Parts: sequence; C-alpha cells; structure tokens
Amino acid sequence: MMDVLCFGRRAVPLQNRANRLESRKLLNDRLQEMALDLEFRRKWKKVTTVELMSQAAIFKFSDGTKLYLNIS
Repeated sequence: MMDVLCFGRRAVPLQNRANRLESRKLLNDRLQEMALDLEFRRKWKKVTTVELMSQAAIFKFSDGTKLYLNIS
C-alpha cells in the first residue's frame, strides 16, 4: 500500500508493508520526537522512499544507503 509521509516541508512516498494503522501512528509519533534532532533533519533532505515494517522504518537515501529506525 502506497502512502505519503510528510515531515517538515517534504513529502516522501511511504510503503506500508505492515498494513497496520498502529505502525503508521508509531512512526508519526517517532518523527515528532525526531523533529528536534538536527542530524536527522539533515538526512531527511536526502530520503527518497520510506518502507514501514511492523516495528521499524527503513529510510532509503538517494545514494543507495539505508537508515533503520526502531519505532516501537
């Protein structure tokens, strides 16, 4: 299921592989916590897609690297 994840001024495609609304809510809560993290905000500018699993979010960057974020 494709969705859009908005954070800051950017919108990035979100692939919700868990198909659970609870996972999406956990991700939104975690992003609210990360809003004050300057390093994450710098990395967010290079994110191309986000995959959402049941307990983790995988941020894929334009250079091919990935960042795994625990959302539980």
